[in-house]
Amino acid sequence: MVYGVFGGCYSDWYIVGYFNNREDADKYCCVCGDGDYYVKPLKDLTNEKDLSQVELKYVHEVLFDYRDNKWIMREEPDRYKCYVDSKLHCNSIRRGDPNRAWTNWVAFTINIDHDDRKLAEKIAQDYLAELRSYGDGEVCNENIELMNEKFAAPFKEMERLEKERMLREKELAELARLKEKYET
Repeated sequence: MVYGVFGGCYSDWYIVGYFNNREDADKYCCVCGDGDYYVKPLKDLTNEKDLSQVELKYVHEVLFDYRDNKWIMREEPDRYKCYVDSKLHCNSIRRGDPNRAWTNWVAFTINIDHDDRKLAEKIAQDYLAELRSYGDGEVCNENIELMNEKFAAPFKEMERLEKERMLREKELAELARLKEKYET
């Protein structure tokens, strides 16, 4: 068991750290927390569930801000989430408001099958270069839509093929039912 030290309250709480024993956690709260820290025991979940067969996918969001007539990538190594699925999700692009200096950004959502932020950033840089090439160096909404459609095309095709396969299976099941009905 470990003992977490937390601060804040309601929706504004945060983790300060943890200790291996309760007494040290309580001491820390008294010495450093100014009465605002509290301790909660945390359960070790290590052997709770067999996770050996779970394969994570990673969705990174890589942002570029437009400042001083150039696109600058933000340094945000922890801007990602994980998900579990048999297939990668679709990549995408969105942008902030180009008419305001503090919201003139482009965000690339990059899905990859392993934890590699540098790879996600490289893919996003390549996408930004491609996006800019469509607009003679400029980033515009119609080219973002064009690239998002390009990203979605293989997913739409897989969906179409899956619907076709399901329909074929349904038709074959109906043929088998009719054959059984009329042959006996």
